[in-house]
Amino acid sequence: MGKSPGETQTTSVPYDRLKDTEAGSSGDDRGRGIVDREEEVKSNSQGTAGEIRAVGNGYQNGSVGAKRVAGMGGGETRASSAEQEELFAEYRDERREDHDSPAQIEPDDPEMNRNKRNSATDRAAGSPRFSRKLALLNVLANGLMFAVAGFITYHCFNKAVVLFSWHPSFMVIAYLILMSQAVLTMSGTNYFTHRCNHRTRVFIHWLLQAVAGILISIASVCIFLNKIRLGKPHFQTLHGIFGLVTVCATLASIAGGVTTKYAFQLRAYVRPLYSKLGHGIAGTVTYLLAITTIALGVYGRWFQEDNDATVRLMLVVAIALIALYVIVTPIVNTVQRIKTAARTTL
Repeated sequence: MGKSPGETQTTSVPYDRLKDTEAGSSGDDRGRGIVDREEEVKSNSQGTAGEIRAVGNGYQNGSVGAKRVAGMGGGETRASSAEQEELFAEYRDERREDHDSPAQIEPDDPEMNRNKRNSATDRAAGSPRFSRKLALLNVLANGLMFAVAGFITYHCFNKAVVLFSWHPSFMVIAYLILMSQAVLTMSGTNYFTHRCNHRTRVFIHWLLQAVAGILISIASVCIFLNKIRLGKPHFQTLHGIFGLVTVCATLASIAGGVTTKYAFQLRAYVRPLYSKLGHGIAGTVTYLLAITTIALGVYGRWFQEDNDATVRLMLVVAIALIALYVIVTPIVNTVQRIKTAARTTL
């Protein structure tokens, strides 16, 4: 007996549909999952890059307000203009001549972001920035540093080598030479280190400061023991009072330097901009106090015995010129950081 066309159509096996059903329950689900994961990874990478580009554009254009980024989990608020400015202010203030656009740097790791930014800064801050006039000033400043330190050290040991001799010699070497070179290294106005990258300059800076700290500690112990040996009271002169304040400020500056070195790791507790700002202010105040203390020491009784008023005045003028060359750039950087902190906070 034959079957009607209606029965044949009803009872025939829907092969195509069965194939789709069997494959869809496994292959399509797996394929759809792979495609979804690929789209998610692509969306996340594009979103991260887009956020960094948007931060750069927002900083350059001064855009205000929050923007939204579409993602798999919905909209995600982007940083405001003040936060964007703070983000780039944390990494741009080491060298002002960086001409590379921040939007061109798109790493996923913030630490890599900082290293690449510093590398770009170092490439932009090549030899054209260090002009002949600046190189000449640097040579003169370094010559004055070593001449003044050598002259004072000579008078410390020209008659006899006693316990007191190590105090002024170590202090003038630590503050006038080592600390000056450390400050010039970070400000980019040291001819011998201006070609070094940021990581190398940081290493040289803290190495010089560490050696200076050791010499300052030895010099402080020497004068303290010498006062006890002679039975004299401590901190009775203006030079002694300024010296005590300078040593305390030096300890605060060293602590600020450690905080600044690990500012990225400590960002959850204090903003990196504030760490750098605090260290810059403490270092500037410490250096000015040290220069003042050295100038007062030149007019001390031990130095007046072998040098007349003209020699002492020339030494003070030379010390002031050295300080002027060393401290100008750090003061400008500190003022700029204060302005940036005010804009991002208020």
